[in-house]
Amino acid sequence: MEYLVKVLEPTDLWYLQNNINKETNKYYHPTKNIPFAQQVEIHLENSGVIIQKGSLHRCMGKLSYEIYKTDNRLRDIWVALTTEIEYNAPVYKGTGTVHLEPRQKGNFLHYTPIAISDQEQWEFDDGIFQFCSDNVVIGAKRLKYRQMIGSSDGKWRIAVKALPNKTAKAVAGTIAPAKVVELNRGEILIADFDMVKGYTKGIVEDYRKLGHFGRGGGEGFVWVYEGEGKLLVTETEGMGLG
Repeated sequence: MEYLVKVLEPTDLWYLQNNINKETNKYYHPTKNIPFAQQVEIHLENSGVIIQKGSLHRCMGKLSYEIYKTDNRLRDIWVALTTEIEYNAPVYKGTGTVHLEPRQKGNFLHYTPIAISDQEQWEFDDGIFQFCSDNVVIGAKRLKYRQMIGSSDGKWRIAVKALPNKTAKAVAGTIAPAKVVELNRGEILIADFDMVKGYTKGIVEDYRKLGHFGRGGGEGFVWVYEGEGKLLVTETEGMGLG
């Protein structure tokens, strides 16, 4: 499974009909919005992809379609995920291309590929997980009420683990650039915003009050991560840097 992120431009006819000189105002016009779109194109070569429900735009090729259901395979690994509910999602297999729904300018995402071994279990915010290869077991966790208040990326966590002796690929989408960092034993990460979009098993997450905000000092509620593992972080989210 390979993927390509494309930015789709207006046609020459669109510029002509809107009386815009493409040579000088291709990306910006002071009075008119120029409609660019971003679209993910997934290439399959005798492989498969699991995508978020409702995210398909079109597909073409020698492809088969089915619904991923957690309880249909490797139930013993599913139980080991210790998640709370089962997860169903569309699966496309074979050889061809799968296009996801285009995103309009102003809602573009940064896409980060993550390799997942059979020794790792990643958990992603529901709004962050975009798609993954089909050699995985997936489940879903409901966030605690206090975590829902602090999170800006949905009410669920998607748990992903590769099948035995396989390496899977998952792709996350974030509004700011993301990267994977490692948290070692004895270290702690404290953030006053929802900067962590995913983490591996071994990391303990909490959303709690740090001191007493106001006269007593402190930061109010913050995100706290402890343990040992990997984190998917967006350090510049909220800065308006794209």
